[in-house]
Amino acid sequence: MFTFLVSHTAFTQEDYQDTKLVSTIFKALKNQDEKKALKALPTLDDIKYLIPIVKEAQPDYKFPEADVVIATFKMKTLEDFKKISKKGTAFGVVWKDIELKEVRYTSNPDPNVDIERGDFVMECISHDTSFLITMRKSSKIRDTWRLMNTIQFTLL
Repeated sequence: MFTFLVSHTAFTQEDYQDTKLVSTIFKALKNQDEKKALKALPTLDDIKYLIPIVKEAQPDYKFPEADVVIATFKMKTLEDFKKISKKGTAFGVVWKDIELKEVRYTSNPDPNVDIERGDFVMECISHDTSFLITMRKSSKIRDTWRLMNTIQFTLL
């Protein structure tokens, strides 16, 4: 029984490098395509799915309309994307030449909401410049990882 549980866990662990979230953000940065980065955000249906779950955990909180949530996410993601691009370029990153070395995931659950959530860190290199792209508090909504918070650039 123990062998089954250990092998089952090993086979069911997610390969975070192959997630749609990681590949979308990486390609968006590589091609400097901010519109592509928006594809990593939750959809309107995802937000409508989440609202009742979060309302159950926070019944007194007044939630904005789903359209407002989406618009806010888009605005913040575009702002983050521009900051990352500018900062990376200033440190010598040649975006079209970036390579993905490693992806790390750290669980960061919300104790009140039963949705898998965590931080993704992409370790990248461009020529001699190594850096991290961190996607905080990303959530797995209906089996797809979505960008739900900031994207940050850190020089190594």
